[in-house]
Amino acid sequence: SNHQSESDTHCIFTLFEDHLGPDYGKIASEIVFMAGERVLRDAIVVPFSRGCNLLTVYSKKHIDSEPELKTAKMGHNQRSMKTLGQLFAKGGTCMWFAPSGGRDRRDAETDKVEPAMFDPNSIEMVRLVAEGAGAGAKTHFYPMALATHNIFPPPQTVGGALGEERCVQFAKLGLAVCDEIVDTPIDPSLEGMEARKAMKQVRVDRCKAAFASMKDNYKLVQGYEQ
Repeated sequence: SNHQSESDTHCIFTLFEDHLGPDYGKIASEIVFMAGERVLRDAIVVPFSRGCNLLTVYSKKHIDSEPELKTAKMGHNQRSMKTLGQLFAKGGTCMWFAPSGGRDRRDAETDKVEPAMFDPNSIEMVRLVAEGAGAGAKTHFYPMALATHNIFPPPQTVGGALGEERCVQFAKLGLAVCDEIVDTPIDPSLEGMEARKAMKQVRVDRCKAAFASMKDNYKLVQGYEQ
């Protein structure tokens, strides 16, 4: 999914519960969200994390920001991935993550809230965790488009310190769950370098397909009209 603010967790629940009914509200309440560890430390963001099923990770940028804590942070990430693998192995888990690694921001030139590009390595990481847990065949990827920016807009600058100035406001919300992304099978006759090249291309194509599907639906839920 694209990611527009820390309130996305509760926006998803509200849209599922209010527009689709209590059964879908229950599904939303059980979603496991992959989030940056800041959601547990930033005072203005913490309330949005309450009552949510979270698996937190440190981004590469924040792992290196405090060299003396790098080992502990990497250990934290490994434990989160292990937990995710256990959830995949168990089955029945709906997991949400943002392959862009950050929040969408308003473009200074167009004044439109533009979805940030997905990172193929982020999607591949989740796929590998599922595969390593023996759940590759039963794990499905569905892009999601969110238009939730205006309810709790992120600051225009990226990577600010804790305690960023924020503004909460009444706003229209939009959400769309897209069709499943299905990979194109790799030619089984390929070997060595050619096989690795083909696998890399599948990762890139998967990411492009997911982003394109999300962006098409982002337009449908009036994301560019925020």
